Amino acid sequence: MKKNNTLNLENKKFIVTSLAPALISLILITVVPFVINIINSLRNYYLADPKGPTFVGLENFKQILFNDANFWHSLWITLLFTAGCILIEFWLGLYIAGLLSSGGTFRNIIRSLLILPMAATPVAVSFTWKIMYSPSLGIINYFLKLFNINGAAWVGDPKIALLSVILVDVWQWTPFMMLIMLAGYMSLPTEPFEAATVDGAKDWHIFRYITLPLIKPVALTALLFRVIDSLKTFDIIFVLTRGGPGNTTETLNLYTYLKGFSYLRIGEASALAIIFLLIVIAISQIYLKYAGLEFGGSN
Repeated sequence: MKKNNTLNLENKKFIVTSLAPALISLILITVVPFVINIINSLRNYYLADPKGPTFVGLENFKQILFNDANFWHSLWITLLFTAGCILIEFWLGLYIAGLLSSGGTFRNIIRSLLILPMAATPVAVSFTWKIMYSPSLGIINYFLKLFNINGAAWVGDPKIALLSVILVDVWQWTPFMMLIMLAGYMSLPTEPFEAATVDGAKDWHIFRYITLPLIKPVALTALLFRVIDSLKTFDIIFVLTRGGPGNTTETLNLYTYLKGFSYLRIGEASALAIIFLLIVIAISQIYLKYAGLEFGGSN
């Protein structure tokens, strides 16, 4: 009995010793910066001010929420960007997954080619698209010119700059949607489809009343991942437009960066980061509630 207790104690010491480096690293790179960010958000912290930071309580939050029109504009752009990306990526991913699920000789090859954009870093993708979007040297305007169509200043025109940024995100992350949807398609039972076919149901009715309800949990989970990821998109927009022209593509994430590293308003930037975090949590919770998803539960 004493020997067993000694072994258990040694096992616990081994587990604690093994996990300690990971836990310490996790605390240093997540908890400590978060606490520092909270402290900074409660201070008037302007890097160019020689007097240094002073405690102001919730003044930064009041300033942002009630006196900062750029905050509400960037929030609106963030929601537009997220909605545009999600709508296109979802239906396009669902459509491609449906095509690939029907089989075919080259299905594996096509699937491998389609997921290539995901393998590239967003910065590399953005620089590539920035060259392609070039009004004078870009390949897009070059092909349009072959058909006597005048090209556009894709990321320089305020009317289409946000759409151009959305298309880059769609190009890179639609394969993510497609992969998850395809996994959902492959796990569907065959009996309901065979019964519907025998009853003479049309393809649209099979899709509407059988495929969509069965694939709903997988689709909603994929949507949740993409919604959160789209809300915090930074690198694509930063490389392509830096929030311009003007502030037509300035999302909340980019506005927080500019506030901190361009305007040197560390206190307000910290408060913006906390507000942004709360918005993402609120949207995620509302989505989970109305989508009926419950991670770790029965749904």
